[in-house]
Amino acid sequence: MGVRRGIGGIVGIVAAVAALALPTTARAIGWDGVKPYVNGGQSAADLQKLVFTPTDTSGIDPAYAAGQLSADGSPGLAQVYAHTNHQMYYKSNAKCAGARSAIDAADAKYTLAAWCFDGSEETSNRWLPQAVTSSQDAEQSSGYDAGGDEVVTVWRQEALSDDRARCPGVPNDTGRSVGLRATFIQRPYTDGTHSAFRHVLLVVPGAPNSAGLTFSPICDVHGGGASWFGPYLFVARHGSGVMVFDTRRTYLIPNETTCGPDGAASTPNDVGQVTNPSGGAQLCAAGYRYVMFEVGSFHTSPSGCSTTPDDVDAGLCFSSLALQWSGNQLVTAEYRGTADMTASGAPVRIVNWRMSDLVDRIQHGTSTPVTAASLATTNFEGIQGVVSRPNTTTGHQEYFIARTLPGGHGSELWYEQDSDGVCPTPGTFVDDTESMAYWHDSAGNAHLWTLTEYANTRMLVRVYTKEYNGKPSGCPTQ
Repeated sequence: MGVRRGIGGIVGIVAAVAALALPTTARAIGWDGVKPYVNGGQSAADLQKLVFTPTDTSGIDPAYAAGQLSADGSPGLAQVYAHTNHQMYYKSNAKCAGARSAIDAADAKYTLAAWCFDGSEETSNRWLPQAVTSSQDAEQSSGYDAGGDEVVTVWRQEALSDDRARCPGVPNDTGRSVGLRATFIQRPYTDGTHSAFRHVLLVVPGAPNSAGLTFSPICDVHGGGASWFGPYLFVARHGSGVMVFDTRRTYLIPNETTCGPDGAASTPNDVGQVTNPSGGAQLCAAGYRYVMFEVGSFHTSPSGCSTTPDDVDAGLCFSSLALQWSGNQLVTAEYRGTADMTASGAPVRIVNWRMSDLVDRIQHGTSTPVTAASLATTNFEGIQGVVSRPNTTTGHQEYFIARTLPGGHGSELWYEQDSDGVCPTPGTFVDDTESMAYWHDSAGNAHLWTLTEYANTRMLVRVYTKEYNGKPSGCPTQ
């Protein structure tokens, strides 16, 4: 989730307030010299619950009928797949020469596939990738056909002086965000083919006004985790829960490059309604051809997120998301830095939520609270992503935990099998790792996808789980 450059926003305020409320004596053990652990099977009965709130989507269909929104064929993802406009390159391509430094250490020890991005998608930090999911996640929903073999990434836009007008109140701070976009990538091959992609701007519809549909960008959300399940794209909202977007609600913006005021070229701040030459309004998405609409969000009840919680059942934060295929459960995890670990009175939480419960609330628009399916606690600092699954032999829960190391760009990938009496084992990983997603290849081998975050070292990466789940000779220390 790139938090070393700062989460910002209300999360920082909550953390600061919580820290002030704690005794001056640190109660959590520091990172160095402590045996790592993941303890599953904790009681989730008193943990905060999730409550769904629908978003007002009443203006979308009329806007489409009136031509304010359009589609290449029909709304949905097929039009995005058919109109890709960017390319990725395999790690051996000369275009990836600089980016390979982010994977060199892991590439020397493991079988690693990686691809860099084209143009400014690789060389600029204006947008930063945060999360990854895939069509294989989506198709764990019974009967759902994703329509393509896709890897999906979610990026955040840094808040800078020339784009903050779209998100009033967000300061000029690269740790804060003024937009999210989802990138649909034709699942790339190691021969460098089949890797075209296109970005889709994620937006929130508002109540229609006299000119029709209104919508706004996703403001001050880090987007550190994403999971695609059935038609729904779930995106982490760190301080409160999970946003839900409907891939079927993906539309084309007519005249997307000239939808600025009075038909001018669009700017980063032209999102939603803008004035057209006739004095009316047209819709704009900062030059993006396609938008995908939020249809609701899940918020914690009781509310509250703290990176230094006192109680294991309160102050839950949502830093990363992944889908556990067994039982179809959304796995949420928390990021904490060194100071957070020292000041916290409760361990880091890894929480599973039943997708059947979440989808039921979305489809029926009901506010019946969703109770967590399971809770695990851990002392891992710097968690960027967690993928879990039951071990096929023992049935014990397995965890793959990607963490960034404090004070630099290094990362590690740890493996833990719960209740086996053996400590977690670390593996060399890529620099600046972000969240992870599970994947099976055509031979049935299990993989993990991740991303490296920053410009000129930005890559989409895939590793084999079997190369990271060995047993340590002793009990390693953090």
